[in-house]
Amino acid sequence: LRIQDSTAGLSSRDRKLLGFLVAFAFASIVGGGFYLLSNSVNSVRSQVEYRQETLRTAQMMAAEFQSNQETTAAIRLKLAEHQGANLSAFLEKAAQTVGIADRLDSVKESATSPNGELQEKLYSASLSKLSLEDATNFLYEIETSGFPLVIRNAKFKTRKRNDEREIKLTLDIASYALIDAAGGEG
Repeated sequence: LRIQDSTAGLSSRDRKLLGFLVAFAFASIVGGGFYLLSNSVNSVRSQVEYRQETLRTAQMMAAEFQSNQETTAAIRLKLAEHQGANLSAFLEKAAQTVGIADRLDSVKESATSPNGELQEKLYSASLSKLSLEDATNFLYEIETSGFPLVIRNAKFKTRKRNDEREIKLTLDIASYALIDAAGGEG
C-alpha cells in the first residue's frame, strides 16, 4: 500500500522506468547469484579434479613402491644365496666350465668399500691366449650365472700369433655382498 502511495504521484513514464529499474536490479541480483554459484562450483570441481589427480599419483607411487619392495626382496634373496662366496673361486669355476682354467692368469682384489647396505669389492682379472669364442663364452658364463657382480670395464688386446689372433682380456669387476646390522659382511 505504501508503494502505491509513493508511485501515485509519478507519471506513467516514470512508473515504467521505476519498474524497469526494479526488474533490472532483481535480474542483476539473481544473475550475480548464479554467476557466483557457478564460479564456486567450478572452483570446487577443479579442486576435486586436482585431488583426484593427486590420488592417482599417490596410488601409482604406492604400486611402484610395492614393486620396488618386491624387487628389493628378490635382490636380497639373490645376494643371500651367494653370501660369503669368493669371486676368485667363482671366476676359476667359470673358467673351468668354459675350458680355459689354464688361461686365467690372475684375480686380484683392488678395493673394498661400503655402499649403503652393500659391501662393494673391486677386482681385476686377467686372462690371456684366448680366442674370441673363449672370451665371449667366459663373459657369457659369468654374466648369466646370477652371481652378484658387475663388469665395470673390459679391455681386449689382440695379438696375432702364427696366423691366429689371441686375445688378452682384462676385466674390472665389482662384486656385492650384504652388510649385516653388526657392521660386517652378513
